[in-house]
Amino acid sequence: MRTITFTACLLLIPMTAWGDDWLGFRGFGGRADSPQSNPPAEFSAEEGKNIAWHAETVGRGIAGPLVVGDLVIATSCGGIDERDISVEAFDAATGKRVWVRTLLALGRPFTHPTSANAAPTPASDGEKIFALYSSCDLVCLDREGGIVWYRGLGVDHPKTGSDVSMSSSPVVIDDVVMVQLECQGDSFVAGLDKNSGKTLWHLDRPRVANFASPLAVPLPSGRQALFLSCSQSATIVDPASGEVIWETELDCKTTPSASVAGSTLVIPTAGLIAFDLTSDAPKPLWESDRLKARSASPVISGNRIYLAQGSVLVAGDLASGDEIWKQRIKGIGSQWATPVATQTGLFVFDDKGNCAVVKDNGDEAEVLAVSKIDGPMLASPAVSGDAIFARTENALWKIATK
Repeated sequence: MRTITFTACLLLIPMTAWGDDWLGFRGFGGRADSPQSNPPAEFSAEEGKNIAWHAETVGRGIAGPLVVGDLVIATSCGGIDERDISVEAFDAATGKRVWVRTLLALGRPFTHPTSANAAPTPASDGEKIFALYSSCDLVCLDREGGIVWYRGLGVDHPKTGSDVSMSSSPVVIDDVVMVQLECQGDSFVAGLDKNSGKTLWHLDRPRVANFASPLAVPLPSGRQALFLSCSQSATIVDPASGEVIWETELDCKTTPSASVAGSTLVIPTAGLIAFDLTSDAPKPLWESDRLKARSASPVISGNRIYLAQGSVLVAGDLASGDEIWKQRIKGIGSQWATPVATQTGLFVFDDKGNCAVVKDNGDEAEVLAVSKIDGPMLASPAVSGDAIFARTENALWKIATK
């Protein structure tokens, strides 16, 4: 591993606290943790037990939902070649559809049948919603469903795209929305003005397929920057200018995404590697070949790291990288969705809609319940209050005590 560049970051952004909003892929801090939430451990779609509501979406999608104020936001796609791209808002309390906006994709929408044009989880700053699609189309809407701007980034970059999927989710930092569009063609990351959609900067990236999502990370000064990973490097970028402020050669995994808690950045490689962000140039803390992320990203809750590996769940120590326990969970199979940690326990969904709720009892795991919702589920769930919002291929589900 060789560090190849470092400069100072210039952008100051305060960290926010946990709240009821879930504003992007894996929620607050991008670590899939909602420690104050207490959703029910057991539920049933068939019996309606602890299913507060269920709502069909206008199309299919594998993007995770957002919770923005009293709205649940979902993206969908449909029509010929999934060229119809939609953003929907549902009332979080009742499940009633509040609005839906459908546009025509400007870029190439082709994906693997398992994926969808509506693959990246949208992002929000609490006021605006930024929905990205595999076709490299990016639309900004306000909370009333008004279209603020729409960019066909695939039109500007016709060699950007993948027949598998472009599924990296956008990130918003201050006044900049950033998209990581990395593929074997025209591969890049761009920062756009969130109010106008104007491109502020463009950073060329290695021409390698990449499905991992970018992440906002804190620096010692209290500033936030953009973290990027690919199979060649780990990189930190100034969100305002696109300047690379730190980079190290590293073979990062290209499906699961990095996670951050406080000043500790955890990156999936062949195992996991953790970096300390308290110094100007991040320094390795530990490296583990026993803690491994597959498709689901690492979950950080308290001093623990959790890794879903199909029917196996692994817990590790955040400070040392040591494996604490490893347990097979009956009733669940392979998953794409990243689990979410709550006060109740860890909600682990597989790709068939089965969900195991697992409590960490220190040196072992306790399975509280295994439940099921109907339909394939590849999307990572959202948490708000004491509710889980799960997205199956064609529906949204609110899991909560009625």
